[in-house]
Parts: sequence; structure tokens; C-alpha cells
Amino acid sequence: MKISVSLPQEDVAFVDEYAARTDAASRSSVIHTAIELLRQAQLEQQYTEAFAEWDESEDAQFWDRFSGDGVSDEAR
Repeated sequence: MKISVSLPQEDVAFVDEYAARTDAASRSSVIHTAIELLRQAQLEQQYTEAFAEWDESEDAQFWDRFSGDGVSDEAR
């Protein structure tokens, strides 16, 4: 899909410099790469929040009782 965006001149200059430095095919490919990085950052944050939510849940405490490495503390 083709769209049009408005960017400040310094952003366009950065995109052009980045494209030249990395041999990117076009400005569009640089913008696409930036969007992928934003997605990854957002996904990382969502995973962090999900794991924190799990760690604080009663389910996690319950599951931890059964998911050990097979060696009980009593055997040590």
C-alpha cells in the first residue's frame, strides 16, 4: 500500500543517511525497518507485562509447587 507522510527535514535527512549507511533499497525500506523495531519493542513490553502478571498470580504459585527439576529440597 502506498501512503504519504510528512516528516521534519531532520528526520528525512536521518532516513537518507541511514539508507546510505546500510545500503537500504529506499526510504520506504528504512521506514519499514523502523516500524518493525517499534513492533518488537511493543511486543517485548507486552511479554514483560504478561510474565509479571503471571508471576504475581495464584496460578504461578500453584504451578511452582509441581514444576521443579525433580529434586526435592529434602533430598539435599
